[in-house]
Amino acid sequence: MKRTLKLSAPSLCFRLSRYQAMWTLVLGVMVLAGSLCVPLAQAQVYPAAEGYIGFTMLNNEYGTDRHNSPGVHFSFGYNAARNLRLLADFGAEIHDTNIVWTNGKRASADDYQLLFGPELTIRTSPKVTPFVHGLVGVAFRHYAVPNGNWICIDFTCYQDHFDIAKEAGFATGVGGGMDWHVHPQVSLRLVQFDWIRTNLSRDNADFSPVQGLPTLSGWQDNYRFSCGITFRLGEKGSRK
Repeated sequence: MKRTLKLSAPSLCFRLSRYQAMWTLVLGVMVLAGSLCVPLAQAQVYPAAEGYIGFTMLNNEYGTDRHNSPGVHFSFGYNAARNLRLLADFGAEIHDTNIVWTNGKRASADDYQLLFGPELTIRTSPKVTPFVHGLVGVAFRHYAVPNGNWICIDFTCYQDHFDIAKEAGFATGVGGGMDWHVHPQVSLRLVQFDWIRTNLSRDNADFSPVQGLPTLSGWQDNYRFSCGITFRLGEKGSRK
């Protein structure tokens, strides 16, 4: 049975205003950060590219509830200019749910984000590099249930599973953070925060909240925190 989502004018305006506020915020921060970069001497060297790996915690919207999902976070950025990095960002998180399948096993929800976009880096200090970015891409969520079969390869064993539902949709991300340089080739990412908005749709509309899966409605607001290690690769600029 097809369901039609009706939004009143105030509700629609509220959703649009939140979305516009998100991008107004990041554009404002980028303009301010760009003004701070102007006085910096252009002779200082900077990495040609930077790769990041870290631990992440995603506070994600799960129907009418919210879940904290731990996971891993990767990104790779090419420094097209001194203060402009072209970024590819990937996050993967997992959390348990209250969904019990017909085999008696509890399902888990696996979240993934794949985002791309520009990142402004503020290289005014030899010790720290703050950054802000605005990203777009896709997000996925899989509901997986263990099937009771264990698979062992060498010294590693894991339980096989099957998917009961998948969700996918457009995603946007606004955020920033700070790297602390502890070595010419290594930095510690003290913190990174991202506000990630997703518009997920489910591949199997027959699943209902009665079966434990949350209802999807419009955009979902998710908040991601991360910290880890950044590897500084290559060199650009001049040492004069």
